[in-house]
Amino acid sequence: MEVINQIWSHLVRTKGKRLRPALVFLSASAYGSPCRETMLAAFIIELCHTATLIHDDVVDRATTRRGLPTLNSVWDNHVSVLMGDNVIARVLTLIAKLDCSRITTKIAECVERLTEGELHQAIRRFNISTTEAEYYRIISNKTSSLIACGCDSGVYLSSQSAETARRFGEFGEKLGMAFQITDDILNFTGDEDVIGKPRGNDFREGTVTLPLIHALRNASSDGNRRVEQLLETEWSDRVCDEIVEFVHVHDGIRYAKGKALAYAEEAKMILAEEPDTPAKQALLNMVDYAIERDR
Repeated sequence: MEVINQIWSHLVRTKGKRLRPALVFLSASAYGSPCRETMLAAFIIELCHTATLIHDDVVDRATTRRGLPTLNSVWDNHVSVLMGDNVIARVLTLIAKLDCSRITTKIAECVERLTEGELHQAIRRFNISTTEAEYYRIISNKTSSLIACGCDSGVYLSSQSAETARRFGEFGEKLGMAFQITDDILNFTGDEDVIGKPRGNDFREGTVTLPLIHALRNASSDGNRRVEQLLETEWSDRVCDEIVEFVHVHDGIRYAKGKALAYAEEAKMILAEEPDTPAKQALLNMVDYAIERDR
């Protein structure tokens, strides 16, 4: 259908960092050379990510992503949800072509985790009693699951070693945690023109992330009540500025940066005993990028 081709063209224009497919290729390169199956695995991982973003934008009623109009703002929510389903259908077709039982299982587990994370986050919207442990569980399922799956799949295709794949999957899990915490920090500190979405967009939509969780823990009960009132108030620049200031004053940014750094160091330690190759160094550089980036 012509409209489906138009939507795919729109999705291609809103391309992001392509972090996940890059990790598939780099992991594969650590133990051999990428092949046709590597490309298929990378495409599968990126399509899974794309599907979650489409559904995220519908849930969040987002109008822009990466500085461009979202699918749901160009068409509508109905079309966007169906397109997300279409992307998952493409994933299933590619998995059949890949014909690798381990990767099929990993993708299935990953998609289950992704939906669990999305549901958990949706249930906890605007809930300032969300705990740090709950936050880690949500981002582990929403973000780390897919990055871990990409690293596991890439290295398995070249090494054919389940143990090596397990290690790389663990590396991806830690990297994903560092990456998402940094994303959540940038929601408070980033430049809107650089990060491609409005500052404060997360808590505007009711997503309570680590910087705010820690600030709430440090603040008085009066401070907590004030934040709760602000989250229920009609959105404005003043509301956004006050919540951002609250997070800064109550140490939320510094604390979250420390946690992101800790996960990054854990990721690097997992690869410490791996053979020294250009691919390994690139993976280590990717960890640094995850926590040092501005978008």
